[in-house]
Amino acid sequence: MQEISGADLDMAYKYPFSDEAKRYISVLKAPFEPAMLESGRRRLDDALQRSRIPYSETGIAAVKQVSVISYLYARMLVSAMASRLAIGRYVKAEAERCGEALKKDTEQNVLRIATELRTGIEYDDGFYMPLTSFLMLSPKTPAFALVRQELEKGIVYMDGYRVAGIMKVAIEREMSKGLPIPSKDLPREVVAYARGIRAPMQKASLKADQSRYEWIAKLLGSPIPDVRHRTVNLILAPYLVNVKGMSEEEAAKTIIDYIERCKQIEPSTKVNETYIRYQCRYAKAKGSKPLTHENAKELLKGVIEL
Repeated sequence: MQEISGADLDMAYKYPFSDEAKRYISVLKAPFEPAMLESGRRRLDDALQRSRIPYSETGIAAVKQVSVISYLYARMLVSAMASRLAIGRYVKAEAERCGEALKKDTEQNVLRIATELRTGIEYDDGFYMPLTSFLMLSPKTPAFALVRQELEKGIVYMDGYRVAGIMKVAIEREMSKGLPIPSKDLPREVVAYARGIRAPMQKASLKADQSRYEWIAKLLGSPIPDVRHRTVNLILAPYLVNVKGMSEEEAAKTIIDYIERCKQIEPSTKVNETYIRYQCRYAKAKGSKPLTHENAKELLKGVIEL
């Protein structure tokens, strides 16, 4: 295996989805190595059995390089397992590992990754981002409720803990891209090896808990005079496509009808059919979920009581 080192290798080790990691993989041009299957298997086992992939700082270039390569093999192996539950658990564990790296990294490196992920996070004597981006990426936990954030003129100011939390969500989305890798693109050795990996058992039904989204069903029956752009892209499109399971066409028609009823209250709006169809398509592609009830109440405060 060709040896690589330097600051870029360190970034690749911490964030194996990053541009630096992709560049190093292209430089290595390493052929398929059966020996690396074991490294990928250990990484995947940590994710599936322990729900975490350990991260530790190291100055040993060879350790970093093997870690970057093992990430690729783990992705191939979890793809060969053909288990959505396994993929979800694996991606979450990888994102948690990157979150640990972020907490220990420099502000400059954190901003580099935030920019690469297009999170909207910026830095000027502290991290901050637009409110709309915060609402889309913030974890659905009490610590990230809007009432706990420092807000000013549509900008959310954050400490390192919250930045790491926001970015873990963005990292999960980034790492989910391309998974599962189509079986035709996987080496035969990987497919054969993956047969010996036990997939995690599904403890409970993964059907969406639609009862917690009853408030959105009520919202659809209550036209609003304002905040319709963000209501469509942050609430209605994700809900109809990814919770209700509607097709993009069905969801778009439902939203178009809703906006027409909204126009009877206040006809001035820039929400058109093209925008609605784009948001339904985007929600489907990203698998995004609607805002939590708590965050939606903040978004629509003064517009409608939820």
